[in-house]
Amino acid sequence: MRAQQILALKLRRLPAVGETPGLIILTVDVSQGVEPPRQVGALTDVALRGRLGHYDLHSANELAAIRKALQPERGQITIHETWSGLGSCLRFWHDFVGSQIRPVEWICEGCAAVNRQNVGSSVGETSSHSCKCGRIERITASSPLTLNSLARPVVEGG
Repeated sequence: MRAQQILALKLRRLPAVGETPGLIILTVDVSQGVEPPRQVGALTDVALRGRLGHYDLHSANELAAIRKALQPERGQITIHETWSGLGSCLRFWHDFVGSQIRPVEWICEGCAAVNRQNVGSSVGETSSHSCKCGRIERITASSPLTLNSLARPVVEGG
């Protein structure tokens, strides 16, 4: 049997985009702070809740503390999970059924910059993203089985 490994998962809320709460950045630290943590991607609140509740690894009190810590902009918290190794942890968090972390790419209609972010969201869920120029794009996740995995963005502001 393979030895279990305790991994530190850091969750950090990004700034709000318009009226929408920011996504949550997930990083995994396996070096106990010696090396920079590995960024897994960004998650919507729905995608995070699904993952945290899946294996009942966290108590109700811990889940409440996580939600509270991530409520404000730039809120953050580190949680610890026991896995058989980094690979199994990354597969779970990255490939979670129904909200896999996938590349989201769009071209800003304001400044023509190409923007890309790895985002975990459920099919049909819309998340807001901002370009460096300040323009906001709302992108709805579609099924990974479709040829074009993203619906045409709805542009707000400008």
